[in-house]
Amino acid sequence: MKFLSVDYDKALELLLCIEQAYAQYDNDGKFMVPSKYSLVDTIKARAIRELEWFGYIIENDVSVIIVFRGTMSDLDWLADLKIDQDLFPYVRNGGNVHSGFLSIYQSCREMLLAIVKEKALSKKIFIAGHSLGGSLATLLGYEITMTGICNPNVYSFGSPKVGNTKFKESYDENVRHSLRFVNLYDMIPLSPPFKIELKPLKIYLEYVQVKQPITFALNKGSIRSSHDLSTYIEGVKKMQSDFDYTPTFTYKLRENELVEEEVI
Repeated sequence: MKFLSVDYDKALELLLCIEQAYAQYDNDGKFMVPSKYSLVDTIKARAIRELEWFGYIIENDVSVIIVFRGTMSDLDWLADLKIDQDLFPYVRNGGNVHSGFLSIYQSCREMLLAIVKEKALSKKIFIAGHSLGGSLATLLGYEITMTGICNPNVYSFGSPKVGNTKFKESYDENVRHSLRFVNLYDMIPLSPPFKIELKPLKIYLEYVQVKQPITFALNKGSIRSSHDLSTYIEGVKKMQSDFDYTPTFTYKLRENELVEEEVI
């Protein structure tokens, strides 16, 4: 059996990049580009009706990083609550996805795809997001995989569910390098619920999480605090220093490395 050896250094780097995406929103577009990287472009996306700062794209000699922040504005919350589903229109038989997340993604996808098509010819693509941003990262990673642009590395942190079983099965089969970090005390990755009935339309929806869960447990005393980006930074730092995590949902000490492993 092949085990995953998670690159916690990369996960932490991506979390610190996401932290600057939140700063970008708070400071009306101003943020710090991490050292040894240069800015490719910024991301503005439309939540319901208004364009907002949602993240940015940076690069160095070997890789490109695309990051998305999570829910911040009232309009973001309204988009989160649009839990009806639409067919994912960019992949044949790709399943149904959360209409609120899809609408935000659609408002910025063309510029993202144009950049990825150019950069993926010579560099690795890393896509990351926290909370709502994790959902956007999932959608982007799925589309560029299924359209044959490249095989990206997708990292999500505290992401809610994105789509139904058909979407999940297609994503899991095709997006080979995907990690979904989850604080076991965070309620957001459990939402939306598995089964939803929209009355009086008699519409039944299902939501299922995509692979690959990497879990830690930090109880911060409230739903908000347990979901906060700082909690995910703390959790990944703990995993980075203490243990590796395997798909068998058991921990192994670093000195007991398995011979066969795949690093993503």
